[in-house]
Formats: sequence, structure tokens, C-alpha cells
Amino acid sequence: MTTRQPRPGVCRADLHMHSVFSDGLKTPDELCQRAQKEGIQTVALTDHDTTAGLDDMAASAQSHGLEWIPGVEIGCGDEGRVHLLCYGPGVQTQEMTAFLDGMSSDRQSRLQEMVRLLEKQEVHLTPEALASLNRPNVGRAHLARALVACGVVSTTQQAFDRYLADGRCAFVPRKLLTVTQTVALARGYHAVPVLAHPMRLKLEEPALTALIGSLKEAGLMGMEVFHPSATPRQARQLEWLARREGLLVTGGSDYHGDAESQARMGHLPTGWDAVNRDLQALRNAILTRF
Repeated sequence: MTTRQPRPGVCRADLHMHSVFSDGLKTPDELCQRAQKEGIQTVALTDHDTTAGLDDMAASAQSHGLEWIPGVEIGCGDEGRVHLLCYGPGVQTQEMTAFLDGMSSDRQSRLQEMVRLLEKQEVHLTPEALASLNRPNVGRAHLARALVACGVVSTTQQAFDRYLADGRCAFVPRKLLTVTQTVALARGYHAVPVLAHPMRLKLEEPALTALIGSLKEAGLMGMEVFHPSATPRQARQLEWLARREGLLVTGGSDYHGDAESQARMGHLPTGWDAVNRDLQALRNAILTRF
């Protein structure tokens, strides 16, 4: 593993990133190249509802001298508003793969319905754009990019605001497990479940604290404290809550590779002073689970 120091403002670990195997724009090798350039030492690929890119990520991480942790990000709860990051070799078991394959099939059906709803609004995609959506684990981000490519909107955010966000004309809800069911599933398959970007839930502090408590009882093992959706002050509050509850503390940029996105690999809220200790705690938890 490399001992190169991260660039100023870059954390030595990034445990949340996406590749072309879900809704990211970079290959696993491109992600590892960038991580090495930034001086990041520990990475985790956490594609949405798929582990298809993990073998490529493992090979690339090794070739670039990076520590690598297998992962996946699973949407759950009402409209998929809650995301769980699951870590460890357990995400690649036959049982987990079969579960994720079912989610991929549901994604395809959902995409077809969203395209149909767009056509009802006289929004038509070109044959080339439609062909770009013929892929596993397709999601709204892919459709948003297709709308940009067709000139329907200028940015992917505009695509969500006009058509694809909850309550808009082409929004289609997903068929998902509850959060507690997903936590139990991850634990059952020997993965380490971590609540992703809790500030995106937009809950008041008492409600978030209650949620964390109930999920801990269901088997939640950690919380993604250091994520771009949290301000440094919010990250400190989340860290205090996680440590009080005895949960693992993790961090990640949620990097997708979009030029218009503010997410930059390795750039997390300041204050992850215990990153080395927290990484070791995560490693220990993974070994215990698998």
C-alpha cells in the first residue's frame, strides 16, 4: 500500500465513490488513477445496487498501490430516500448478488416507465440517447444525462428539477425494502451496514437521533459522518452522535465524475482527525462479520 501523503485538503481515505458500473462516469481504473494522484491511500467503490465493478476495482487498486475495501450502496425505505453503504466481502456473496440482480431488473422496468411518461409530455429521446440507456443498473442519473445530450435541458440538475425528481411528471417510485429490512439483509449476508449521508435526509436533530437509535437496534453498524452534504459543524455533531451510540465512523466524497458536481474525490468536511483509528475499526468489523 502506498504511503504517499494526500494533497492539501484531501483526506487519506474515500469510502464512497461510483463508477460506470452504476451512475458514475469513470471506470474503476480511472478512479484509482485519480486517487493515487490525489494521494488517497484507502478507497471503496460503492456503486448503486451492484457489485459488478468490484473485481476491476480490486485489480486496479492493487496496481496503483491502494488499500481497497469492497462495498455497495443500497437504496431503501420510502422512495429510496435512505441509502445504506455496505462494506466487506459479504457484499459479493452469491446471496447478495442475487438480491442485487433483482434490484437491477426493477431499475430497467422503472426506466421504461419514466421514458413513457416523458413521451406523454412530448419529450422524446433520440435513438442514440435511448441506446445509451440500454445498460444494467440504469437509473435517473443516466436518464438525466440523456436529456442533456438531447438538448431537452442544459444540466442534469435541471432534468431532475423539471422531470425526474419526486413529484415531477416523469418520477416513478422504486419497489424497495424498508430500511430495517435492508440492514437485516446486509447483516445476514455478513456485510457491514453504514448509514450514508444522513444530512441528506433533512431531518431535525431529534428525528435523526431517533432514527439512528432505531436502526442501531436493527443492526446498523456505522454512519457516514464525513460527507459533502454535511457542513464541518454538522459533521462534528454527527461524529458526536455516532461515537455516543458506539457506531463506526466513515467518510466519503460520493464522487461520480460529473464536471458540474461539487463532489470531488477525497474532499470531505474538515475534522476527520481519527481517520486512521476509524479505518482500523472498520477493518476489524469487516473481519468480524465475514
